Amino acid sequence: MNSGRSVLLGLLTALVCLSACSADPSPERETRAALPDYAPPAGAPSLCAGLAGSTHFLDIPAAMGELTAGIGGVDGRSRLAAARGELRGLVAELPADEHPELRAAGDRVVAALLELLGPTLTDDTRTAVLSSMDDFVAELQPACGFPA
Repeated sequence: MNSGRSVLLGLLTALVCLSACSADPSPERETRAALPDYAPPAGAPSLCAGLAGSTHFLDIPAAMGELTAGIGGVDGRSRLAAARGELRGLVAELPADEHPELRAAGDRVVAALLELLGPTLTDDTRTAVLSSMDDFVAELQPACGFPA
């Protein structure tokens, strides 16, 4: 496992765990780009810049944590739906013949997020999201050259 992937997965896991422990959801959320200073390397797919400018992708860990803790269900699900929609659009823009592994990994995250939007949140569902995110990050790092 490379260090950039480890750091990103570790951050995601820590945010999910911390969010699950917090019973005090903030009423207002700051909207910010995921990586505002990111400049994609030459030849990087548009998905890279799209994720760097994403305002919903960063909401996934906190929203999952809220659902796990049983707080903010409606808000958490709406934030996950927004993140899923944003990611689905970015993945759909990838040309079919370029970066097939990245596209497949992104599709798995989109599918796993859909399961989170269901009425019952299970350990298997949470595990599927984290696993799909791990695979997605593994494909993103070499394609996008995100900072570690």
